[in-house]
Amino acid sequence: MRHVSLYRKWRPRTFDAVAGQEPVIRTLRRALETNRVAHAYLFSGPRGTGKTSTAKVLAMGLNCQASDGPTPEPDGTCESCQAIVNNSSMDVLEMDAASNRGIDEIRDLRDKVNLAPSQGRMKVYIIDEVHMLTTEAFNALLKMLEEPPEHVVFVLATTEKHKVLPTIISRCQSFDFRRPGVALLSEKLREIADAEGIEAEPAALTLISREARGSFRDAEGLLDQLASFVDGPITAARVLELLGSVGSEALLETTDALYERRVADALRIVDRLQNEGKDLSRFAGELISHLRRLMLLPHAPEVALAEVGNEERAGLEEQASRIPTAEVVREIEALGDALSRAKRGGDPKLELELTFMKLARDYTEPSMDVLLSRLETLENAVANGGAAAIAPPRAGEAEAPAAKQAAVVVPDAPLFEAREVNRRPDQGSPEDGDAEGAIIEDGIGTAKLEEGSSSSQAEVEPAGEEVNWGLVLSDLVEQKQKSTETIFKEARVSSFDGETLELVFPEEQAYLLDLAGDSRYLEPLHRVLKERLGKRPNLELRVAGADGPAVTGVSAVGANEGAMPVRERPSSPDVVEVDSEEAPWPEEAPDEESPRGVEASEREAEVARPVKEEEGADSIIRDPREVLAIALDLFGPAGGVAGDKRNEGG
Repeated sequence: MRHVSLYRKWRPRTFDAVAGQEPVIRTLRRALETNRVAHAYLFSGPRGTGKTSTAKVLAMGLNCQASDGPTPEPDGTCESCQAIVNNSSMDVLEMDAASNRGIDEIRDLRDKVNLAPSQGRMKVYIIDEVHMLTTEAFNALLKMLEEPPEHVVFVLATTEKHKVLPTIISRCQSFDFRRPGVALLSEKLREIADAEGIEAEPAALTLISREARGSFRDAEGLLDQLASFVDGPITAARVLELLGSVGSEALLETTDALYERRVADALRIVDRLQNEGKDLSRFAGELISHLRRLMLLPHAPEVALAEVGNEERAGLEEQASRIPTAEVVREIEALGDALSRAKRGGDPKLELELTFMKLARDYTEPSMDVLLSRLETLENAVANGGAAAIAPPRAGEAEAPAAKQAAVVVPDAPLFEAREVNRRPDQGSPEDGDAEGAIIEDGIGTAKLEEGSSSSQAEVEPAGEEVNWGLVLSDLVEQKQKSTETIFKEARVSSFDGETLELVFPEEQAYLLDLAGDSRYLEPLHRVLKERLGKRPNLELRVAGADGPAVTGVSAVGANEGAMPVRERPSSPDVVEVDSEEAPWPEEAPDEESPRGVEASEREAEVARPVKEEEGADSIIRDPREVLAIALDLFGPAGGVAGDKRNEGG
């Protein structure tokens, strides 16, 4: 006698034989008992869950000749039931919509549907994979479902219910078939194995059920295949050999190697599995499933152990007690990404090796969100005056001398004000006094420059009142004094004693000192300082590291006076003082007839010109130096692209 596949031989013939679909079976049985059978049903669910088998049992109950009417208990021995089982019944027609999906097939069905049953009481049309019908075929089927003949019942089966038109679903009674669990599948396989005389270990049946992924047909087919594959009882090792799986021992070993950061052992496992002919993509999937069970075990043990045999639980529980959940989640995410790349065409071995290297070395890709958040925090701190930066030394230059500025940054402005401190050449080093370091104090906290620090060899000058330089620059922009803000944003507040505000420019931007001394840029700065401080302070401009003492100017200009005259000390171009008095410097005035004297006179006349208070005065170019300010505004001190390249080369 010819061998019949187990899934065909063990197809349900009664409602009681349909496993795992109790709500569906109960409804259909009641419909047959009360003679309330609908004209159309829609069975949806994963493959191998019994949709077509249930449809045939329903047809047997409608046409069983052992009863006078529909019955929920067909005997299976009458002529009608035997014809349905053998697929030879003229009243039960099964159509595959995947191969008969056009409108012509539905039109042919529409012509036949009005014919009366030849043997039984009802004609049953079973349309499998109904979601494969075309839109035109669905529309042709719609009319038949809406007003079918009294002797016709339609049963539509599909694995993708979402592809069926809503107008079709609304005309049917819909039933969703559920995927059975591993325990139910194992129980069914044990029943079949005992009836067929197949010896199988419980662990082997558990592996088969897990591999079937909720399909009775797949589980029964795999059991049939293993019965032919092995000579003797079916063991778990034989199942793993046939499936190409690695087994729980390899999964436990790999997980321990990754957790203990033994990268060499993890890489050797990958190489060994490939040499054994294992599918590495399958291994990655099984490792993810193993890690999922580790993740769920501390929180929902009944869920984690639902698909695990008794022989595997001890190792799983021991490993779950040692490895933190956060570590397991990290490994699942990394392996999921590797598996996705392998499925898109990447080399599975390379993807696993890269992932194991990252996991074992605690390597993580920099998060773009974290980088953006840090950048935004830094920008806000600079804008609020909460950070003071020192321009980096140029390539090839030695370390800055003690006269260069050292910055102390106190976070979270405006609660903390950033103050710059500097050490002048005449102030000596911290070792000369009893002070052990420089301390900056305010109402919130204290920042200390430890003695011997490479970046803090500085003393703190009395700060007096504090100036939030970032807010001053913001006020300049709001008052449409962008050129002024562009020039003075390179300066840093060195000290302010309540009367004199000392501003320091970096050495590499000393050329800004000449522009900063122009009254057209000083006057807007004075206005903002007066609004901020309530008085008009003297300004002292210097270059970091300049030789010679600074010159302090006394500002006596009132609110109604004009521009403040500015003079340059001939002996030191690095210091510019701002004075409201018109008294000349004691040095000899330049010769008016010499070119230098003519140039100086023109500069004096230009500087002495009153500053216009109108809002649009800043948009008119009256001096070539304003071109430099505009260039600074557009390209920055580094010179734009050329500056970037210069910096990269240095």
